[in-house]
Amino acid sequence: MNRLELVRRRRGLTQTQLGLRLGIHPTNITMVEREHRRAWPKLRIKLAEELGVSVDELFNENGTLIGGD
Repeated sequence: MNRLELVRRRRGLTQTQLGLRLGIHPTNITMVEREHRRAWPKLRIKLAEELGVSVDELFNENGTLIGGD
């Protein structure tokens, strides 16, 4: 489990709920969490803000997800 999925679950959000809050299709959340797609820079910022963490807590400097605890 990567950090994005871990934080999302701790906040009690489904991928669908998070996608709706961000105004994007939930499939994009799934694709990013499964690392089939890299999150674009604006999405990284939106994800971090919505989940109440910094971008650096979710993503490496090259935009890949950080593994979970």
